[in-house]
Formats: sequence, structure tokens, C-alpha cells
Amino acid sequence: MPDKTQKSEDRTLEDVVEVEVDAISEVSDHEGKPKNTWQMASQYRAALFWSSFIGLAGINWGMDTLLSNGVIAVPSFQKDFGYLFGDQYIVSASWQIAFNTASSIGGCFGAFASGYLADKIGKRFALGIGCFISIGAVFVQLFAEQPGTLLVGKLINGLSLGCFLAIPSSFAAEICPVELRGFTTSAVQLFIGIGQLMANLILKGTGTLDTAWAYKFPFALQFVFPVLLLVGLPVCPESPWYLLRNRNPNTATSTLAQLGYDNPPKTLAEMQKTITFEDQKVDTTTYLDCFRGSDMRRTEIAIGIFSVSQLVGIVFAIGYSSYFFQLAGLSPSTSFSMSVGVSVLGLAGVVCSWFLLNQIGRRPTALAGTSILVILLLLIGILDIISVRTSNLGPVYGQVACIILFAFIYLLTIGPVGYALFAEVSSSRLRSRTVSLGIVVQNLFGILMHIVIPLLINPDAAALGGKIGFIFGGTAFMSVVWVYFRVPETAHRTFEELDYLFAKGVSARAFKGLQVVTT
Repeated sequence: MPDKTQKSEDRTLEDVVEVEVDAISEVSDHEGKPKNTWQMASQYRAALFWSSFIGLAGINWGMDTLLSNGVIAVPSFQKDFGYLFGDQYIVSASWQIAFNTASSIGGCFGAFASGYLADKIGKRFALGIGCFISIGAVFVQLFAEQPGTLLVGKLINGLSLGCFLAIPSSFAAEICPVELRGFTTSAVQLFIGIGQLMANLILKGTGTLDTAWAYKFPFALQFVFPVLLLVGLPVCPESPWYLLRNRNPNTATSTLAQLGYDNPPKTLAEMQKTITFEDQKVDTTTYLDCFRGSDMRRTEIAIGIFSVSQLVGIVFAIGYSSYFFQLAGLSPSTSFSMSVGVSVLGLAGVVCSWFLLNQIGRRPTALAGTSILVILLLLIGILDIISVRTSNLGPVYGQVACIILFAFIYLLTIGPVGYALFAEVSSSRLRSRTVSLGIVVQNLFGILMHIVIPLLINPDAAALGGKIGFIFGGTAFMSVVWVYFRVPETAHRTFEELDYLFAKGVSARAFKGLQVVTT
């Protein structure tokens, strides 16, 4: 026979489910008919605007990931920061590792700090601090003349990048209704892609210059969006979840009205029920809470989905595309052009992903995407073996085609899914910290990849080239297995429903088919 504590918890969970009956009014018109996506977008246009505005921070992350690897292929950068190897200048594997891991190392600390600051002072102020740090760090990189100075600038910039990646998804998840949450959270990947495209375009335009401005112009581009964010943050609304948790219900109500909610008092009452249920476990919030009870499983999913994004080889396929194309035998100009193609097709993938996320769901999209990436990675490895045995460029262009298709499939599936999923699976009480942990793990994997990849593909190291596809093909297959057993379907679920399903220990494969009803 259940004890009183269990009965109390069950009643609380049922109360949470009852909220969903009231919440229907937010996604239905006055006649009770479900609103379509365009009607929802029109009603919540302010929420869409501000989630997109905060998402601009992701552009700097995208630019940095591309520039860190892309400038390595710039001849003047190789000359200024490299050494003569045979008849050409190259940047040593050790300095490549240092440059490419610096941002990720700083990003770990930045993500941890932003998770704490977002809970204490709000997401707006936390992001503003990140913007000031970014501006200072870009100055250091722009005027660096020695590898050590450039490294310091990248380390400092990493602090801001951790913040730029952790805050936008959680902010979007907290200000937008459930029917638009997939669009706004995954849009962070779109902004990252825009940043990568901008970096590729400017590298294409300046990369062949004979002066230091070949790589300094791209560095200077990183000033734009932190400054733009600082201009808009003073008038940007704060997350209503943060306001309510910090006992500011009046401002939270007015913020909900500003964002387009039909009945702010009712929405606020629903939010308060969720907060009350979650706070029954513990009054305070720490990072350790992310690893207790049902929150541990939620943290595993948030961390795991970003581990998958690294284990499928995205750093190699996109970050090192220009450098890899040159090693494969293409000219610097052609390599940069191909990299621009990678970025453009990747952006198309992100836009198409919005249909998949809402209509097909997060789980099947992630499963299909990782499975296709396994095949593409193995093809890259096979084509590299063939290219060694022939003098024509057919296999080389085959590898280029595989990498371009890889970028499209990744940004159509597992890339956007990660940003939607890790902001959804976390409880509202721990969202900022769980999201930050996901970014920390992504950065840790990024550090590992930036250490391993140069050692595997560099001509003065293992010189595997495209055969690295076999390695990532294996890790990507492991990712497929993990996604199948651990990733639940969160599409069209409110935070209250997700709290209920995780608290009840529902298996990942049963999430979609289980209907949450009142009793």
C-alpha cells in the first residue's frame, strides 16, 4: 500500500496534468479550433522577435568555430604563425591544437558561469556581461602578433562564447509557447550556421590577400553582434520564469502580455504550479541537483545529445572543411569556395529542419540523421583510399560532395534537434544549469576533437586524411544506438507534461505514444 508521501506526490503530479486543460486556450482560437503555425507566429510575434534577437549571440559562436579552423588555411596566417615545412608554410599541429581548443576551454568556464549568473541576475544581464568580454577578447586577437597573444585572446573569447551558446536556447524555451518552441530553440543552430557562412564568405574574400588583413578582417567581424546585442538588451524582456522564481509576479504578468499571451494571469498560475511542484523537492538550486532523482536522466539527455553532435564528426566535416579540401589536393581558392557551399547548404538544412521537428518529431529526426551520417562518413574513408590509388580528382570531388551532403544532413537533423531537446528536457528550476552543462560537455568534446583531428589529418602527423571517416563512422554508429534507447519525443509536450513523464520514469520509446490525461 503506498505511503502518504507517495500519495501526496501523485496528487501533485495529477494537479500538474490538469493544467493542460486550461493551457489549451493558448493554442486555440475563440471558437476552440486549433491555431495554425502562422496564427501562432502572428500572435506571438514579439516572443519570436526577442528569441531571435537573443539568438544573434549564436552568430559569434558560429564565426569563431569556423575562423579558428578556417584561418589555418589562410597563407598569410600560415606564414605569420607557422613554419616552413618543405616548400610551404604550415601551422604546426601543436599550435593548431592550442588555437582550436582555447575557445572550447574558455567556453567550459563561460557556460558554467552563465548558468549560475542567469539564475542569479537574469539572462539579459548574464548575456550583457558576455558581450563586454567578447569585445575585449576580439581586440586582443585583432592586434596579436605572436601565437601566445592570439591564444590568450581566444581563451578570453571562449568565456563569452560559452554564454552565447547557453543562454539563447533556454531563453527561447521560456518565452515561447509549446507550439513554437521547436522553431525558436532550434533557430540557435540557424544563427550558428549564419555565423559560419559569414566567416566562410569573408575568408573567401580576404583569405588570398598577402597581408595580415587576410585573417584580421575576419577577426574584426566578431565585433558586430556583441555591440548590437548591447544596444538592444536594455529594452529586451526578461524571462517570465526567472521573474516569477524571483518573486516578481507583476513584472512577469506584464512581460507575458508583451510577448503575446492571451491570458497572462492564467499562464502565470500554470507556471507557478510547475514551480511549486519542482520546489517541493528542494528549496535551493545547485549544479549537483542536476544529478539527483529524475533530473539526472534529464541531464544525461541534455549532455548526451551534444556529445552525439561531436561524435558524428561535425568538427571535422565543417570546421576543418577548407583545410581538408586543401590536403585532398584542391587549391586554396577552390577550397574556400567549397566551404561556402558547405555553409549555404547547411543553412538550407536548418530551415528544412523546422518542418521535421514539428511534424515528424525530435526522436525520429535524430535517429534518421545519425544513421545517414554513418554512411557518409564511411564513404569519405572509402573514397580517400581510392584517391590514393588514382591520379584523377574524381574521388577527391566525391569526398567534397560527401562533406557538403554531411553538412546538409547534420543541420537538417541532429544539429537543430540538440538545441531544441536540451532546452526542453530540463526542468524549469534547473534549465539554465542543465543547458550550461550540455554546453560544457560540448566544449569538452570540442577540446578533444581539436586535439585529435589535427594529429590524425596533418601531413606532419598521422596524415590519415579522409580515412578519419572510418573512425567517426564508428563513433557515429554508437551514437545511433544511444539515441534509440535514451532520447524521448518532446515535441508538442508542455513543460508540465514533461515533468510528469520524467517523474513517472516513462521510457524514451514510450514518450510519444503516452497520452497524459487528468484523473
